[in-house]
Amino acid sequence: MRLSFLAVAGAALLAGCGGGADAPTATGAWIRLPAVPGRPAAAYVAIRGGDQDVRLTSLRIPAARLVELHRTSSAGGVMSMAPVDAIDVPAGATVALSPGGDHAMLFDLDPALKAGGTTRVTLMFDKAPPIELDAKLAAPGTAGPP
Repeated sequence: MRLSFLAVAGAALLAGCGGGADAPTATGAWIRLPAVPGRPAAAYVAIRGGDQDVRLTSLRIPAARLVELHRTSSAGGVMSMAPVDAIDVPAGATVALSPGGDHAMLFDLDPALKAGGTTRVTLMFDKAPPIELDAKLAAPGTAGPP
């Protein structure tokens, strides 16, 4: 009897430690290559929130020297964008980094990258584990995912 109580108690403890929290997921990562070599590229991805609010704090892309999160806004009919420290991902919601909206700017992208290929991307969060996935590379001027 004592042994089965310990087994049940141990299983309950392990269940609580097993990362049972529903973490965010990401799909559809793609990068629009720059039209002019040396100019910035842009990265896009859809992020589905898990069971708690988190913040996307950065993207790590080894093929880029610098990656910045950007927010696009409109005031008086003029579109502008500016760097931001993080992008909120509410629990259970889908947040799309997309053309004309929030996105990531990639500076000094490896010129060996070509449309039709892929490159590795890691999404970093404040309260969730990183997500690694491959981003499809799209030609300059591409309006949507390849």
